[in-house]
Amino acid sequence: MNITGVEVIRRNSGVALGVVAGEKLDVEVGDTVRVHMTVDYRGLAIDGAVWTAIGWQTGVIIPEFIEVFNSRTPVHFDESLDFVTYPIDCDVEITDISGYLIEFGLYGNVLDLYAKIMEVPGPDIFT
Repeated sequence: MNITGVEVIRRNSGVALGVVAGEKLDVEVGDTVRVHMTVDYRGLAIDGAVWTAIGWQTGVIIPEFIEVFNSRTPVHFDESLDFVTYPIDCDVEITDISGYLIEFGLYGNVLDLYAKIMEVPGPDIFT
């Protein structure tokens, strides 16, 4: 799975502002972050989901990801003997942050993003 781009859809204007994966993106409460990714799949037909989360990567000895915003996007992969590339777009709404005021004070306002494929046979697949 590869994250290919990220964009913010502003709540007031509905206009999207995109950046390539790895670049910083300014967001505000009420905005929606759209994460563009691709997955190469071959195998039996399966249904699953992509979990996309925005938060802080913390911890040195024991790494932890503190999720502030997240979303679940259902996906379906058709049966194929050859690899097929599936484009996937996941929307994460930037909602109320009042429950994370201590974390914003500790870790700052620069957050990270990750995505994983879940609800499929075997372990979750992380980016």
